This record gives sequence, C-alpha cells and structure tokens, in this order.
Amino acid sequence: MNNHLQKLFSQAFIFGGSPCSGKSTVAETLSAQYGFHYYKADDYESEHMARAQADKQPVTFKYSKMGWNEIWSQSAEQLLADEMAYYHERFPFILDDLKQLKTEKPVILEGAAFLPELIRPFSSKRENIVFMVPTMEFQLHHYSQRPWIRSILNECRDPKQAFENWMKRDALFGQEVLRQANACGFPVIVIDGMVDVQEQFARIKTQFKL
Repeated sequence: MNNHLQKLFSQAFIFGGSPCSGKSTVAETLSAQYGFHYYKADDYESEHMARAQADKQPVTFKYSKMGWNEIWSQSAEQLLADEMAYYHERFPFILDDLKQLKTEKPVILEGAAFLPELIRPFSSKRENIVFMVPTMEFQLHHYSQRPWIRSILNECRDPKQAFENWMKRDALFGQEVLRQANACGFPVIVIDGMVDVQEQFARIKTQFKL
C-alpha cells in the first residue's frame, strides 16, 4: 500500500452507509468540533464522472450520459447492481484524491462510496469506522422532506414509479451494506429515529474514543 494512504487510513474516521442516514450531519459536526479534515466523497462525484472512460469505467461513463427519467425508470435490482459497480469504479479515483491530500490532521472519510469491502484492505482501526443504515420508514419520511427530490422526479415520466424504484434501490443498498459490514466485522448503526442526532453523535464519539 502507498505509505501516504497507509498513514491516512491509520488515523482516519470513516462514515459509510446508505443515503439519508445522517452520515454527513455527524461527520460535519465531528469535523467542526475537532478540526479534522473532512473528505466528503459526494463533493467529488461530478469530477470523478467527468474522468470516466467507456472502456475503463463503463457504468460510471454510462450514468454520466443519462437523464433522471432514464435512470429511475430502471428496476431497483438493476439500479443496485449498477450502484455497486459504480462505487467500485470510483474507488480508485477516491484513492487518487487521498494520495494528493496534504494534511497532518486526522481525516474524516464520509460517503456511501466507502463500501465495507472496499475499505477493508486499508483500515486497521475498526473502532474508527461506522456504517449507518436507515430503516425504510425513516428513509421514506426524510427523503419526502428534501426539496430537491421533487425537481428530480419532475423530470421523470412517471414520478411515482421513479420514486418507488429509487427508494427500493436505497433499501436494497442498505441491506448489502449491512451484509458486507457484518462480514468484515465493522460496526453498524441502524437509524430509526428513536435516538436524536445529539445522542447519536455522543455515542459515536464514545466509540471513536474522542
């Protein structure tokens, strides 16, 4: 392993898991409180997609050319298969970003792109890793409150079916993350709304020994 990556991962705090689980909120709060460097994978998504080549990153390249209607008209099972391939294709781009990262501070790595099976070879401190997965009820409630969702669905011929495919895809993704995390022995938090954000943050700080 690259020496810089080895050092970075040895002191990193990693938040993976499903969308709408509170990963970003907790990571941002942790970064602000402790002054850690925050690498949010979603912030680099457009750049990574622009770098994709049809022969090397076929799924990423394909999705870079698709509109929302074409994407969300697919079955949840196809969407999941493509999402898993997409994160595998993107991960070398993420590692390239991290190789260029110049900081002596501990780093927070956050995003659905940090799949358990992808980070396993790099992460020695399992207590510094957490995967957050929402229940379907929590996911549906909070997704429906996000205003940008409507602008995406308005581009789909059948918004109701598109939303159903989207939510089912995310639920299947959460199940796969749980399976991988359990196989790798990584901690998992299931988000059901019974614990507020501040208490969740306190629990994670305790796990991270901060």
